[in-house]
Amino acid sequence: MKNLRIQYKTMTKALVAVSALLAMSCSDDYLDVAPEGQATTGSGYFQGENVDQAIVASYAHLQDYSQHSFSYSGIFSIASDDADKGSAPGDTGTDKDKLDNFTHEATDVSVAGLWGANYRGVATANTGIDIVNEPANNLSESTIAEYQAEFKFFRAYHYFTLVRVFGGVPIITEETDPNDQEALLVRDSREDVYSFIVEDLTEASENLPETAAQVGRVTQGTAKSLLAKVQMYQGNWQEVLELTNEVIASGQYALHPNYEELWRIQNENTVESIFEVQGSASENLGIDNMAVHHGVRGQWGWGFDVPSQSLVDAYEAADDQIRMDATIIFRGEEMYDNYLYEDDPNLTAVVSEDAPNPYYSEKMYFGPENASALDKNLIILRYAEVLLMNAEANNELGNSAAALESLNMVRSRVELPAINTTSQSELRDIIWTERRLEFGMEFDRYFDVIRQGRGQEVFGPLGFQANKNEVFPIPQDQISLSGGLLEQNPGY
Repeated sequence: MKNLRIQYKTMTKALVAVSALLAMSCSDDYLDVAPEGQATTGSGYFQGENVDQAIVASYAHLQDYSQHSFSYSGIFSIASDDADKGSAPGDTGTDKDKLDNFTHEATDVSVAGLWGANYRGVATANTGIDIVNEPANNLSESTIAEYQAEFKFFRAYHYFTLVRVFGGVPIITEETDPNDQEALLVRDSREDVYSFIVEDLTEASENLPETAAQVGRVTQGTAKSLLAKVQMYQGNWQEVLELTNEVIASGQYALHPNYEELWRIQNENTVESIFEVQGSASENLGIDNMAVHHGVRGQWGWGFDVPSQSLVDAYEAADDQIRMDATIIFRGEEMYDNYLYEDDPNLTAVVSEDAPNPYYSEKMYFGPENASALDKNLIILRYAEVLLMNAEANNELGNSAAALESLNMVRSRVELPAINTTSQSELRDIIWTERRLEFGMEFDRYFDVIRQGRGQEVFGPLGFQANKNEVFPIPQDQISLSGGLLEQNPGY
């Protein structure tokens, strides 16, 4: 299952080269600033001339600590009602306690981490597009189109993260003049950023291959699924319906029959998987501390980003035992792989009754034998989301029968009774609840609630302030170094 990592004709050497590049000083990174005070410099995070190495750099960047680890967990999960900071009371996680109670600020490391990581991802993609178009590479038109599509998928993915977290941000492309400070530092509108994302993903969906040459590579189905989600965030329901119908009709994806097994390492890249970040212990290129910071504190992890009582109550209210058991680790629980360690007195996969928190994330569980948990994948998109987007789009367009068909496919997998209501408002609430239960602890809840317009209703008791906390603050160091060209979000 791990034959991506990513395997190309010169992959071992390429991975070594990329790993070295990723470890280098960031003085030339996009929006990582040199001491002289220039807020945006250089032609990209990846500096090279080989197309295959540039592709590897885009995939490898997904494993970055700031991209998909602690900062990501803080903003996409801990800030929501599905999760709490966890750990021990005195361990703040630098700023995770502030994200948990909506006292976060522009000087906090999580916002700086996500801003920098995603602009490095954008820069890497832009550099790749530049390389692909170099005449010296002598590539055919179809090969150029396919490579560009892959890079543009990644650029769109990073901008989708940026626009959800920060709102409007500077749009930087391979054609942006690095000396044009206004182009580099003045924020484009939220609407313009979304239009740019749609343009990139539309091109990607037209030019990527239908099937992946290696496990984990993005395809037309990956681009269409992400594009459907982008359109959902804008309320463009006809586009969501058409895209999800196309993904469903392709026959390339299906629900994995056992929900509880989806996050077990032997079941990575199943038929349900549309986009996963690939981890690899053998290449020492796992997602940097992603699994370990979720692990049970004092046993096999740091114990951050733990399921909330609110999420537990939501499962219990829905009598959703299968998904609750797959999502939440309880004190005293014997894990499914404990048999591996029964003869080793130094290792046990039984959660202590004295664990600091009552709940931990099972979807990020790896096991006690490898503290770094490098082999653990991170699922970004899966087929269940296509079905629930399809259900929501059908309901918003007045097609209740079609909405129920897609919704009940997801419910049937976890042995829940079919929904029968045809009331649009009732069905909307049911689909929103279904999304919470299906994607619990999958880094979706916060911005899902925001796009539904329910931030104050859902997060208000946690400290959420309307007209402020729909987005997070632009990192203060970026504003200062831009000389004020970058404008702060209201309320920060």
